[in-house]
Amino acid sequence: MAGGEPRLSGPRPARGRRAWLAAAAAGLLAACARSDPERELRATIAAMQQAIERRQAGEFAEALADDFSRESGAFGKQDARRALAAALLRHERITVSAVVAELQIDGDRARVRLRVVTTGGGGLLPETGRIWEIDSAWRRAGGRWQVFNAEWREGF
Repeated sequence: MAGGEPRLSGPRPARGRRAWLAAAAAGLLAACARSDPERELRATIAAMQQAIERRQAGEFAEALADDFSRESGAFGKQDARRALAAALLRHERITVSAVVAELQIDGDRARVRLRVVTTGGGGLLPETGRIWEIDSAWRRAGGRWQVFNAEWREGF
């Protein structure tokens, strides 16, 4: 190097990039560790769907609040559990496909409208199938989402 020009060393920019990448990764990890109510609610809905397909009525009912009710009549948590148990007795295999049509969260409360297709049968091909539209109200308590009110109708 002529004239005493400072020499730029290669490792310095690499260290700066590594520090920047480390800071960016830490920021991403912090963002991922944060609670995401919508993701948690969607995960609860998926767990309910999987519980039905695995024939676990108790696991399904864990997502129902103790004061669960249906708007159009006297129908509570135990009624929902009994209805699911009856469906499980009628069908050796049940599949559930649920699509969230609308989801609104306001603090620890949420409203979810679902479109659900259920099929049931004993073999490879389903013997029955139904389409449901479900409008549900949820609340988050103790870090868990639970449905406390729902209205559903077959077909739409």
